[in-house]
Order: sequence, then C-alpha cells, then structure tokens
Amino acid sequence: MRVKTSLSFSECAIGLWGKTEEIQAPKELPKHLVKEVQEIWKLIKNKQVKDHETKARMIELYNTIYETNHKTTTNCGSCLASIYRGLNKYVK
Repeated sequence: MRVKTSLSFSECAIGLWGKTEEIQAPKELPKHLVKEVQEIWKLIKNKQVKDHETKARMIELYNTIYETNHKTTTNCGSCLASIYRGLNKYVK
C-alpha cells in the first residue's frame, strides 16, 4: 500500500485501482440528504460506527453525495476517515 500512495499519479495496469483524484464537495445538498446525514451522524460516537449497517449507510450516503464508489464493506482506515470528514462538513 505504501507504493500505491507514493505513486498516486499512476494507476494499476490491470485496473485494480485508479489514480488518486481530488474529490469536490457539492455546494448545496437537497434537504432529504441533509436530513439523512444528520440521522447517521447521531449513530456515530467518537468516530466509531455502531454496527455494519450504519457503516454501509454512511458509505452509501458519501458515495451519493461525492459521486464516488467506495465499497460498503471497506475497512480501510484512511477511506473511512475521509468519509467521516466529508460527512462532517454537512453536519456543521
């Protein structure tokens, strides 16, 4: 993984991972998405998610807002931290 992060300008030759891109946050969200962010945020305590269902909802919501394609089963610490920070923008 260390090599992947140092070579973030390139991508996998067989298509397992792509090059790193900056993710743009949308300026405004529809009210129903803001409401869902607030509902999910209540279930997150000290950056810890209560259960797998909540984590999957959190990742799906992030994918919807930022138009990404993180897998709902990911356990990647940096991915989950970026998802947490991305949703935190809309809570505040």
